[in-house]
Amino acid sequence: MRLHQCTLSLAFLVPVIRAYDYVVIGGGTAGLTIAGRLSEDPSISVAVIEAGPNAEDLPEVFVPGLIGTGQSFSTLDWSYPTVPQKNLNGRNLTVNAGKALGGSTVINSMIFSRAEKEQYDVWSQLNNVDEWGWDDLLPFFKKSEVFTPPNDFQVQTGGVRFEPSVHGFNGSVKVGFPNFFFIQSTLWRQASENLGFPLSPDLTNGSPHAVGVAPNSLDAANNTRCSAACAYYTPVASRPNLTVLLNATVSRIIWANTTDYGKLTASAVEFFQGNKSLTVSVEREAIVTAGTIGSPKILELSGVGNRTILSAAGIETVLDLPSVGENLADHVHSWANSFTTLTLTKDQLNLNATFAAEQRELWFKNRTGLLSAAPRSLGIAAPNDVFNTSKLQSLLKQARDSVKQTAIQFSNGNTKLAKGIQAQLEIALDLYEQGKELPLEMNLEPGYSGPTPFASRPKRTFTTINSVLYAPLSRGRSHIASSDPFALPNVDPNYWGHPVDVAAQVGGIKLARRMLRTPPLDSIFNGEFEPGEQFQTDEEIEGWLRGVVASDNHEVGTASMLPEELGGVVDTCLKVYGISNVRVADASIIPFPISSHMSSTVYAIGEKAADVIKNNA
Repeated sequence: MRLHQCTLSLAFLVPVIRAYDYVVIGGGTAGLTIAGRLSEDPSISVAVIEAGPNAEDLPEVFVPGLIGTGQSFSTLDWSYPTVPQKNLNGRNLTVNAGKALGGSTVINSMIFSRAEKEQYDVWSQLNNVDEWGWDDLLPFFKKSEVFTPPNDFQVQTGGVRFEPSVHGFNGSVKVGFPNFFFIQSTLWRQASENLGFPLSPDLTNGSPHAVGVAPNSLDAANNTRCSAACAYYTPVASRPNLTVLLNATVSRIIWANTTDYGKLTASAVEFFQGNKSLTVSVEREAIVTAGTIGSPKILELSGVGNRTILSAAGIETVLDLPSVGENLADHVHSWANSFTTLTLTKDQLNLNATFAAEQRELWFKNRTGLLSAAPRSLGIAAPNDVFNTSKLQSLLKQARDSVKQTAIQFSNGNTKLAKGIQAQLEIALDLYEQGKELPLEMNLEPGYSGPTPFASRPKRTFTTINSVLYAPLSRGRSHIASSDPFALPNVDPNYWGHPVDVAAQVGGIKLARRMLRTPPLDSIFNGEFEPGEQFQTDEEIEGWLRGVVASDNHEVGTASMLPEELGGVVDTCLKVYGISNVRVADASIIPFPISSHMSSTVYAIGEKAADVIKNNA
């Protein structure tokens, strides 16, 4: 890390509209959590700068069964394209991230699970502290949620189970279960148990190697999505000390003319709103919460990052911090699906316009029917669910033998980060050995899910087993390529860069196929559609997957909370190294990927960050 003194004097070129104690860059999951908590003190002023609109009044946002429709994956989505993925036939994939007040909690599938305890403990282990493990984070998980326990119908018909001790009941995010369940989900959970999966008492209890019904970020009282905007903004929108600036794109952080004990100090944040370039002054701190792809972009536009990359983008380097944008990891999505003998599936909403209209009317009338369905039954697979012992040991030995070279390959020439990645990989391989690195999420979709568009597939009903690579060992990066704040960065997750990732994803398809053919789910099986019977060997399945796998949109790691000597970007108080008053607090700080959907964890990060800031760490 190198501070470039000659570049500190950055003049205000645009008018300052107001000063705030805290300026939060990004009104997403963590950003609104932090803003909501800091503004509890009426003496503190908080501004949130959000690139998107407030979309809480759109049906595709608040109606559970309309997830993924309307503007969800167009105007409300950053739709970050990746660079061509060399391990996936050179394809450009898309990483989805919410571009609205509430961030990705506005467009995600509302699944509110948590990861394995030992994976969170790695965060503390890597940083040699006791502040970021499971026991440290559990109070913040609980603080974030207001949980509605399942009713008799949800328990008896839906198969819901929960442990009160791991939930919060006085928080902000409404969490619960819907009032509609597909029979396919019950059949699949029973089939999974028959394959050896234990039945989960609660998928948020820190021991998720099991099958069960995941809770949802759902207001159970009226069966609507509860996003971060619902949880942390709408209830407190009238606070005079909380300002939210919408449709505002941050162009850079402006630095003070003087340093604070040799560290950079943020003095303002510049942004575009409409055609105007505006500035707000920072009295205390700027908090970057723009997401795993957005946060490193903000730092780099502000002159903080790898000076070679910044120079190529036309940005003057203010602070040489080469790990910004590095250590990117993401989950990878795949599918196996079959035709089904059942007629009531989600496919009917596409196949029958009259039925779809009836279901929409039913939901708006009394919050029932297919559009009230948001449940996901998840099965989190351990290594021995995917590999036999000899295969697993062979993979792990090969990975251990090459771990140093692999880390160097993933580190983009950053020697400190290579040490950090090596430490991560060694821990991950140890957890594989212990059965605590959970490589796959399996979940049932009561309808079609897969790579084939509606117009190109048979007009029939389907059962799908989604198989998600959940513990990636591959690492990539995301960096700006231009000084234009409206230009999207170059995103390279380096999918399938590690042989264990490839083997696990192939194993996931084989496991999904077994599930489709295992009693009692086999009773509705009516022939495989994808991958197709022509793909049988591991090599054939792998070849098919290289042409179809997609991002699961759970990217982490690009502003990693790691020691400087391991290539970190922020410390355990989430302050950026070399800067006195800028923190990053979102999924980008996660130094080691977790086997879970991300929103509950990012809320916990936001809650903990707010607590740290209030305590003036």
